Amino acid sequence: MAWTRRRANGMHQGLYRDASGRVRTADGGPWSRKAEALRRAAEAEAAARALGWRDPAAAGELWGTWRIEWESSRTVEPSTKRSDEGRLTKHLEPRWGKVPLVEITRHDVKAWYAELQRDGLAPATAQRCIHLLSASLNAAVDAGVLGANPAARLRLSVPAPATERYLTHAEFDAIVSQLAEPWARMARLLAGTGLRWGEAAGLHANRVTPAWVQVVEVWDQADRRMKAYPKGKKRRQVPLPEWVQLDAASGTCGMRHVRGACRGGLVVTSVEGSVMDSGRFRTQWDAACRAAGVGHVRIHDLRHTYASWLLQAGVSLAEVGRLLGHESPLTTQRYAHLAETPSAQVLAALGQHEAPGADVAGRGHLRVV
Repeated sequence: MAWTRRRANGMHQGLYRDASGRVRTADGGPWSRKAEALRRAAEAEAAARALGWRDPAAAGELWGTWRIEWESSRTVEPSTKRSDEGRLTKHLEPRWGKVPLVEITRHDVKAWYAELQRDGLAPATAQRCIHLLSASLNAAVDAGVLGANPAARLRLSVPAPATERYLTHAEFDAIVSQLAEPWARMARLLAGTGLRWGEAAGLHANRVTPAWVQVVEVWDQADRRMKAYPKGKKRRQVPLPEWVQLDAASGTCGMRHVRGACRGGLVVTSVEGSVMDSGRFRTQWDAACRAAGVGHVRIHDLRHTYASWLLQAGVSLAEVGRLLGHESPLTTQRYAHLAETPSAQVLAALGQHEAPGADVAGRGHLRVV
């Protein structure tokens, strides 16, 4: 509540407490009338406590100091926190640690993004650094320290994505023929469902039917535990092709679950019967790719391959995005060019007719008129 104080000269000051509890004097005073001083102090108090107010002194806090407070209040997965910690320490702290929050401008942030790219940082890592800075400044806005986030909704130039590999069915079959079990079983599961590695490694028997796979638990290899939800925290169902062979699991997976009790074993396991390690699978996969003569193929390219097979068979881009578990339709747009490839049905229909100008007697030769 606002109040007044009478000065020695008979004038009145208006006093109030701001949102942080600090006593402040209303601007424009002192006033000869006490009622006027009280009214001005009440108005200043209301403005100070309104949404969007910020303490100029607080805004002068260094980003490095604010980072400590912000990180203590973040609620993210342990694996995300670990990866972000490296970026915060290596990239954000050297650039922004000693910069007052109020002095960070949109121009500075964009210039820093360009600098990260010139230094050879991977595009995805550079973007993640910007997102981390923006998240920290958003928290400062929420806390009333800043009035606006200078890193929000920046238009950043995004370099072309790394070349993705899309396997043909013949190439995939050649690779799998070089794999022993259970590595071949995992490769078929990845290519036949488009699951992420953690989703495939954490697939439990009680989530599988002869026709469907329900994506629920996810194996977090870094933390050695089963998370209760996939990326985006949305469960989904994916059709299970007949050529994807899974183990008849029994019992439980034997691993710690973040939430709930384990209700079934894993349908694809390591040679020892435990959760399959991605590093060991990669060793087997790389050797099989070399033996098959198909060149370098990343494990994640099996997910891209799954999308390419669906799109070239006429499945809509929206449906592919749903099956892949994409949170945003923009993520699926990376495959849009594949949807332009004639589907098998289109090619089959065209193959039923003679090409215009073809020589019926000598098929395949153009008729010269």
